[in-house]
Parts: sequence; C-alpha cells; structure tokens
Amino acid sequence: MSRIRNTSNAPALPWIPRWMLALAALLAAAAFPLLVEYGVIQTVWIRVGTRALVYVLLAVGLNLIMGETGMLNLGYIAFFAIGAYTTALFSSPRFGFEVPFWPLLVMSAGLAMLAGYLVGLPSLRLRGDYLAIVTLAFGEVTRYTFNNWESVTNGPGGIPGIYRPTVFGYLVERPIEFYYLILVFVVLAVLLVANLKNSRVGRAWNALREDEIAAEAAGIHGMRAKMVALVISAAIAGVAGSLFAYYQQFINPTYFVFMQSVIIVCMIVLGGLGSIPGAVLGAVVLDSLPEFTRQSFSSWLPAIFGRDFMAGWPDFLRTFFLDFDQYRMLIVGLVIVVMVIFRPEGLIPDALWRREVHQEDPREQEHTLQTLFDIEEGKQDLEV
Repeated sequence: MSRIRNTSNAPALPWIPRWMLALAALLAAAAFPLLVEYGVIQTVWIRVGTRALVYVLLAVGLNLIMGETGMLNLGYIAFFAIGAYTTALFSSPRFGFEVPFWPLLVMSAGLAMLAGYLVGLPSLRLRGDYLAIVTLAFGEVTRYTFNNWESVTNGPGGIPGIYRPTVFGYLVERPIEFYYLILVFVVLAVLLVANLKNSRVGRAWNALREDEIAAEAAGIHGMRAKMVALVISAAIAGVAGSLFAYYQQFINPTYFVFMQSVIIVCMIVLGGLGSIPGAVLGAVVLDSLPEFTRQSFSSWLPAIFGRDFMAGWPDFLRTFFLDFDQYRMLIVGLVIVVMVIFRPEGLIPDALWRREVHQEDPREQEHTLQTLFDIEEGKQDLEV
C-alpha cells in the first residue's frame, strides 16, 4: 500500500526557487525603512521593525534548540540578559568602561556561551519536562541575580547611558541605522543556522530529536551534539542582547522576565518548529501585531470610516482594540491552540516536520483496516 500524503499542506509557490523567496524577503526588509524616510508610514514603525529584528535573532537561536534537537528551553531569555548586561556594564558610565563595539560583542556572545555550557553540563542529561523546569529555573535565577546584585547592576534601577556603538569608524545613532545594523546580524545568523541545519551536525541533531536512543546506538554522541546546539544558540542570544542594549541605551531586569521566554517559544511554534523562515515570520507577526492592531483602530480605520466609527461600540471593545498589547498573550494563546489543532506544523513548516505530521505509516493504516473491516466481504473481520 502506498504512503498517503496530505497534498493540502504542500509548500506554497513550489515553482519558485527557495533562494528567490529568501532574496525577496531580504529586499523587502531592506526597503522597509525607506517607507518611513519618504513619509509613507509613521516613524514608530522603525522602532517596531528594529525590535522585531531582535526577536528574529532570538527566535532563530531558540529554534536551533527546540526545532532541531527537540529540547524545550524555557529560560532562553537568560542568555539574552547576559549579553545585554555585559554590554551595559562595559560600555556605559556605570564603571567608566567604554570597550569598543566588536570586542564587546564577542565578549557578550562569549559569556552567554559560557553560561550555556555551564548550565548544559548538568541539565542536558535530563529530558522532557525535567529539562524545561531546569531551564526555567536558570532563567529566573539569572533575572533575580541581576535584580538583586545592586552593587554591580544597580538592581531594579537598571543601567542608563549606554554608549552608542562605533562600527568601522561610523557612529551608529539614528533608529534607521540600528535597524540596518541588526538586519546584518539577522542575515548572518540565518546563514549560520541554515548551514548547520544542512550539515552533518544538523542531521545528528534531527536524529537525536526523533529517537535519542537509536541515534546514540548509531554512533552519535548525544551529550556533545546537544551541547553544541545549546552553546551556539546562547551565542546568538548574547549577540541579540548586546545589540538590544546598544539600541535601548538603558536596560533593567524587567526586560528579561519569564514571559519573554514564553513569547519566543510561541514565535517558533507559530512559524514552524525547525523552520528558519517560520521562526522569522513568527517573530515578526507576534511582535508587530499589537502595534498593527493599535494603529488600525486608532489611525487607519478612522481615516477610512471617520473618527466616530467606534462611537457606538461598547467600552470594553474599544479598550480591547486600542490597548491590544494588554490582551496580546490571550490572543496568542488562542492562536496557538488553533494552530496545534488545524496546522500543527506551523505557518511555514520544515519539510521533514511536515512529513512527520501529515504522512501516515502504511503499516498502521493497514493494521487499522484489518482490525475494523474485511475489505472483500464488507463486514467486520472477527478473526483479527
């Protein structure tokens, strides 16, 4: 019996090469700030786009752990915090340091990698819920450390006055300049992860995700392969934290709460586990959705239907759309539930993950048919 395929979940636009779709997405991202420069959209969208790119870095990094190796990490925001605080401490008036951009970026990534290695030594021997609990605890311990270590981090007061970076002799100051700077690192991270995904290391990660016992029996060193994934993903988060600190010029522990880790997990689940384009799309959608909704009901729709088009609406409904950010996680939760039911592979799924979700093992199907019915006689088969 041939394998049954769900053709309704075939890749969109299969006649277009994947590299052309990636190039089109990159050109669209590069052209986006020009809409602000020429007054097509408001300046606030540059800030939204820059923040979304930071989340893209985090989603791509976390997808390396969850999507490729199948490890659930609920404390990923801790590596982001380590990179941000490293940059803040060594490039601000706090202690009088002003380390140049490139050495400090390497330092932020290196310390995040070191933290990933140290937390991975005891935790990567765990699986499933136990690993999730350990990583969750690591994220909260990191945040409480930065919050209570006032002699170094200034506690809840945070670290203000972070210096602007100088890249190849050019001082990055304007929001549009930060947008393009972070976009460059997003492209580099995507290229790095894509090459790892298609390499021997990436295949080892996938084997561990599917069946760790079988993978180790085939000669894969499970602990070593998972450690490589954790360390590389921590480095990406450390770079994202460093760039975020430079852009914000101020950080405090409220940026690194547990809910941020949950949001990043939702991004890659929505986009598609193991899918780099899915991680990018999920991060952009979930981060820009609150501002998009607010702008729609405060500016765009009133401009089309008049300022009083919401006059007859109930107060709670107006508040819901105008202050959508307060209800974002409620909507995200509902969307994730719907996605898990109707499209568990995500918006832009990975090819392997799509096959696993939508292809049925012919042996299982044949067994089911034999158990229920006798095909030739058209009645229940009592002998099976």
